[in-house]
Amino acid sequence: MLLARVMGLALIGSVSMGMGWLLWPHAGDGVVHLARGTVVQSVPCGPSDARDVVRVELPDGREVPARLNGCGHRLGEVLAVEVPDPLPAGELVARLAGTGAPSGTEDGQRLGALGVALAGIAGALLAWRLRGNWSAAHRRVSP
Repeated sequence: MLLARVMGLALIGSVSMGMGWLLWPHAGDGVVHLARGTVVQSVPCGPSDARDVVRVELPDGREVPARLNGCGHRLGEVLAVEVPDPLPAGELVARLAGTGAPSGTEDGQRLGALGVALAGIAGALLAWRLRGNWSAAHRRVSP
């Protein structure tokens, strides 16, 4: 009986910690920089993989071509885009500014992940404690 309780607590604790790990912002999320993108090739928004091509003016003054995660913009239209830092070795994909996850909220995401893990563990301990009191109150006492 004690082994079953310990195993149950270990399982709930492991699941809680796993959820916290899944919600934790990983280093692969990266940093993005705001840049200006000028549409040089517009693509109609028919297929699901339709992407315009933009010329991105990076903060250091360089201009690089990139695929935009959007379609149907006018030729010559200037857009605010976000580009990853550091730039990838292959094809650059820019996204419209404000459409991705904000990069400045990592502390809030970490706090939320820790909160989920702690809430799961606290809930498991509370359930274990209440179950123990319930079974003790309903036991038969023989004279």
